[in-house]
Amino acid sequence: MVSSPLTQNQKDRVVQLIQSLKTDSFTFRDTVRWLNLDSDDRRSLQRFLDELDAAGIIRRVKRGRYSLPARENLVSGILTCHRDGYGFLIPDDRTQYKEDIFIPARNMEDALHEDRVLVKVATKQVRQHHRGRRRIREEEKPRLEGTVVRVLERHRSTIVARYHEHIRFPFVTPLDARILYDIRIPFQAARGAREGQIVVVAITLPPGRNQIPQGKVLEILGYPGDPGIEYKIVEHKFGLPVDFSPEALQEASKLPAHVPEDELAGRVDFRQEVAVTIDGETARDFDDAVSLKKLPSGNYLLGVHIADVSHYVRENTALDSEAYERGTSVYFPDRAIPMLPPNLSSGICSLKPGADRLVLSALLEIDPKGKVVQKSFVEGVLRSHARMTYTSVAKILKDRDPEERRRFAGLVPLFETMEELCRILSRKRYRRGAVDFDLPDAEIRFSESGEVISVVPAERNIAHRIIEEFMLLANECVAGKLNSSGSPVLYRVHEKPDPKKVEDFAEFVLALGYRLEKHDGEYHPKDFQKFVAQLEGKSEQRFLAYLMLRSFMQAHYSESNVGHFGLAATEYTHFTSPIRRYPDLLIHRLLKECLRKTPSSAWQAQLAERLGQIALHTSTRERVANDAEREIERIKKAQFMADKVGETFDALVFSVSRQGFFVELLDHFVEGFVPFITLTDDDYEYHERTHSLVGRRHRFQLGSKIRVRLDRVDMDTARLMFSVVSG
Repeated sequence: MVSSPLTQNQKDRVVQLIQSLKTDSFTFRDTVRWLNLDSDDRRSLQRFLDELDAAGIIRRVKRGRYSLPARENLVSGILTCHRDGYGFLIPDDRTQYKEDIFIPARNMEDALHEDRVLVKVATKQVRQHHRGRRRIREEEKPRLEGTVVRVLERHRSTIVARYHEHIRFPFVTPLDARILYDIRIPFQAARGAREGQIVVVAITLPPGRNQIPQGKVLEILGYPGDPGIEYKIVEHKFGLPVDFSPEALQEASKLPAHVPEDELAGRVDFRQEVAVTIDGETARDFDDAVSLKKLPSGNYLLGVHIADVSHYVRENTALDSEAYERGTSVYFPDRAIPMLPPNLSSGICSLKPGADRLVLSALLEIDPKGKVVQKSFVEGVLRSHARMTYTSVAKILKDRDPEERRRFAGLVPLFETMEELCRILSRKRYRRGAVDFDLPDAEIRFSESGEVISVVPAERNIAHRIIEEFMLLANECVAGKLNSSGSPVLYRVHEKPDPKKVEDFAEFVLALGYRLEKHDGEYHPKDFQKFVAQLEGKSEQRFLAYLMLRSFMQAHYSESNVGHFGLAATEYTHFTSPIRRYPDLLIHRLLKECLRKTPSSAWQAQLAERLGQIALHTSTRERVANDAEREIERIKKAQFMADKVGETFDALVFSVSRQGFFVELLDHFVEGFVPFITLTDDDYEYHERTHSLVGRRHRFQLGSKIRVRLDRVDMDTARLMFSVVSG
């Protein structure tokens, strides 16, 4: 019998064993026990150990026993490459290495951008140059430097690239400049590709010290400039699944278009409640509705009603498997890649006005100070009374628009009570220290023919804040309910920021005249809240808030509760968007199990074992979706600016480095770069402490208002290059 190769998970566990051992050697039998292998799989294990031996990671000293010559210096992690050839390793485990590890170009071996690799680490003394205003200072500083010894997991199986014809050696150039190699394509593997076309390529021979990578064309996407090709590029580049599997579509087709009467048994009937959805104008799926009453006691009874997606998407089905793999919906400016097929996301699970829909509801009684004095969670049936938009509600509450108030006269008191409660909840969150960044996103507007006609900051009004406050509270209350019941929980966590990054940021803003103070020897959410308050109305407000965010950790999902620093919450989860986020769907299942008279401890235990992997997977899919959304946004901005080369614009400087500085246009919500080499009107020096370029007559620093000319739009990289017209 031929043994199957070890799975990637099994290989990872072998590497984990090697890194965690306290002794200087281990045996083949130790590894078999660690993996709990059947006898048929032991040959595969032996082959993998032989590979590690050949790579110098372990050393075979005698039959069945291995030594660990480099155990202390081995670390696994994700490799990020720079277009100039070098890279950095982001370690999987930060307990041993707190900082990223520099990988010189000569030490890359066959690794590619975002591969998961094993690196041998050494400490190098490097000479750093510090340029002050009148002198140069040199100092010796130790730096971690690594060598890739093995690729543990390829990040991508395919690469999007531009095809180039050649009489002897056709090749492709990856569109992502961080993939550092051109890839040779044999004639028979080109599938008829033509010069300049964008293609999807699979690598058949990886790069190496003396090895040119080779590949084969899998798909021809088209020529640059073809309508919609940017979406094809991004979908392939980020591995976004667009089409649903036939099995998932078949399951979805069998779901009812309307809620049958027999499915209402045992559910609380909310159909007479005045509940509304509030979303953007272009929203197609509505997974949350809200109701609100003022009680005789003076308290508020808030109902947050969420589409009961878990009723239709059951565990161990094709629909569930598809939703888990996607992890989240992906939202582009003019289209979306949904997590669930349309007849769920826009059909039976969408809380459309006048239609009966199954919901999972959080009923929260809140006193006038914002304290939740009573809470309950029930399965129900709801009939939304109105599909409201943020714009319409803002007209009613902020603008007091007579026509809009007449149109929704029966709902005006409801919205006024919502605003009242919103402000109570907002003040309570502020008192406990929650940090409100309020950074606007870009809103890209299109003509009827699909061309970008403007890029502006997306509006955030009182209606956005109402829904945000209600959803935050519901998420927090659900986390508390699950935690107190002893159930496993998939938390949404946000760790405390790295003290060194915060200290660097505090030193930087101090040079600009702002203070970020700490108390009791560390930074608390309230400290950042007070700092944000200092920025109110300043030209550099958005940029400094953005830089502050960069000093924070990234929020993610976790099976362990470490709280949410930004929200100043001790426990938090995602409950309110099961149509578009898999973690919310999972939380619905956990909450339903918690509500049963006799919860299944066996089911909870089985899920608890998988929760760590689910947290890692859904966090990764969320980051991929965010990166893809940002990429399309940059491309659309570049398309918008493509016909404006040579025009001049007012701009603000928002990031300065030795190479130049980034600007944001005041008339358009668009960013670009001014290279240092274009600054020929003065003799500039870079001041590291204040992140500014200082000349004898002019100075460029954060918040500087200048006039710039658009010199070039690079559509391949979606980068805009400017030069200064006047300061």
